[in-house]
Amino acid sequence: MKTAVVISTYNNSEPLRKTLLGFLTQTYKDFNILVADDGSGDCVRDVLAAPVFDPLRILHVWHEDRGFRLSAIRNRAIAESTADYLIFCDADCIPRDDYVESHTRHAQPNYFIAGARINVPAAVHQSFSDVDILSQRAFDVDFLAAKCSALTRYRGRLLRSSRWENCLNLLTFRYCVFSGSNSSAWRRDLLAVNGFDESFTGYGSEDRDIGIRLHNNGVRSRYLKFSLVQMHLDHPQSYLDPAIAADNRRRFRSRKTDRTTRIDLGVDTVTARA
Repeated sequence: MKTAVVISTYNNSEPLRKTLLGFLTQTYKDFNILVADDGSGDCVRDVLAAPVFDPLRILHVWHEDRGFRLSAIRNRAIAESTADYLIFCDADCIPRDDYVESHTRHAQPNYFIAGARINVPAAVHQSFSDVDILSQRAFDVDFLAAKCSALTRYRGRLLRSSRWENCLNLLTFRYCVFSGSNSSAWRRDLLAVNGFDESFTGYGSEDRDIGIRLHNNGVRSRYLKFSLVQMHLDHPQSYLDPAIAADNRRRFRSRKTDRTTRIDLGVDTVTARA
């Protein structure tokens, strides 16, 4: 199957650079990357032009900055991709070297899958060197604990132990979770529900919404917290409007009862509306 990674970004060039360094380390090589850019300036283009990233097959999908349009730029990436299977990641999430391999290994027909994030405080991740990421030292729990003892709580998720992985995934199961920072799905299933709902305004729940609609359309979910390992470069959420986030939560929860599958403002018209 053809696989692509969709990385969402907006004017966060240094986190994006570290995220792309993580994709240079991947054990599974047969994928390309679509950087879904919600209107960044030249800072993102400068990162993508760096020679170090030449081995990555990157397509820069950009639209004009007209406010928060994360769903629209993700839809543009879906529309422009020719892959069968799409992995979604944010530009402040460094993947472990088995990230793409794990997503593709767990891919099953009629399923989407999701994982979680290991939150690393700014005081820690800002000290990461490129070598720390490329050598995967940044995913060593003792290395992290030496910088912040609280990170020892992630020991179970950072240890590579297939013996317990499946059991721990079952014990931590969450219902129908689609996370824009760590999920994957078949492109045909995303197109069937017309992608992300662009009528959501502001940050919050637009990714959970597509998970509910996929489920309403007969696509089942798996939550693989201990298999899909990535590191979130934690930061203040200055863009989060509590009132909009609360309204978005109410909207996506209503989809559980009204059984909505396909929405109007989605992939099929995103290019015409650009």
